[in-house]
Amino acid sequence: MPAYTYECEKCGDVFDIRRSMTDESPVVCTSCRSNRVRRVYHALAMVGASSSGGAESQPTYNAGPSCCGGACGC
Repeated sequence: MPAYTYECEKCGDVFDIRRSMTDESPVVCTSCRSNRVRRVYHALAMVGASSSGGAESQPTYNAGPSCCGGACGC
C-alpha cells in the first residue's frame, strides 16, 4: 500500500498516510485534526545524469535484488 505525503494548511504539519490508491476518504491532519490538508508531490531524481549529452548522461538504475528486477529501485 503506498504512502502519500500531506501538508496541513492550518498548522503546517507535514505527515505521511498509507492508503489504497482508490481510497477517496477525507484526510485529516494528524496533529490538529483539521481537514484543510493538501497532498504534497515530490519530483523524481535521475541518478547519474549530466548535461553533456553523451553516453555518460544516461540515467543509472539500481540493479540490486528487488521484486521486479531492479529497474525501478524498489
